[in-house]
Amino acid sequence: MPGSWAEDEGCRDFASNLERMLDGFKWSRAELATRCNYSLSVVSNILTFQRAPTVDHGEAFDRAFGLTDMFTVKARAIRGESFPPAFRSFTEDEKRATDLFIFEHSLVPGLFQTDRYARAILATHPNTNEGMVQERVAGRLTRQEILTRDEPPQPRVWALLDEAVLRRRIGDREIMHDQLIRLLELSDMPNVTIQVIEGLEGHVGLLGAFTIAESPGQTGIVNVEDIADGRVCDEPAVVAQVRLTFRAMQTEALHVRATRDLIARMAEEVWKGPAPTGVRALTAAATAGSA
Repeated sequence: MPGSWAEDEGCRDFASNLERMLDGFKWSRAELATRCNYSLSVVSNILTFQRAPTVDHGEAFDRAFGLTDMFTVKARAIRGESFPPAFRSFTEDEKRATDLFIFEHSLVPGLFQTDRYARAILATHPNTNEGMVQERVAGRLTRQEILTRDEPPQPRVWALLDEAVLRRRIGDREIMHDQLIRLLELSDMPNVTIQVIEGLEGHVGLLGAFTIAESPGQTGIVNVEDIADGRVCDEPAVVAQVRLTFRAMQTEALHVRATRDLIARMAEEVWKGPAPTGVRALTAAATAGSA
């Protein structure tokens, strides 16, 4: 009978990959345990969800299979060690959510970032070394798996971006171009809606970025970002206020199709690279149809 960790998406992913590696190497659980200097029960308990893997377990499995940080990164994500302390609890809310409402006024949301964009951002954090940056990038990319998972179903994601997000140079031009193309790819997904608030005028969202996670039967929970790594709040009055702010900004945002056109044009004109042909054809058709 599966243990109490069977509902944890990270643990399921960890166990699935571990089983796959065992099959590929044709090792038994006992053989892996011996190679890692563990008892058989340690490996079995992880695979049957009786316990969550630790970072030490991840490192041992990586050494045994000759991998570079695959299981280590997954274990760190499960334990929340790849994220600032204030954000760690919210990663679980994010995993459980059926709907996510995201607003960003300065940067591409973490769930949408390419690895190079994420690295360029995280490398600016004070008191960090290359190892810490690599670990945090891996944790951020692991979070993104919720967008394409099969079980439980992917959350519906509603994202509002200030136009400044598309214009602010993070890293070099190639990084920015690739990041905008990534936004276009994401906007093609049926569970992801991206809208941009066009122009550089003031609006209420400039007071701070946030993400609301909602699940059936719950009032929701919000992560509010600030210079001190933000805070997580589940007070109904606060969540309702932030939700109202999101709805108000949605009325100011471009339509989804117009947003795609703006992102494609910026990829080409600001960051000097062609957008995918299909995007330009789609937006051109929309323009012709509304002329």
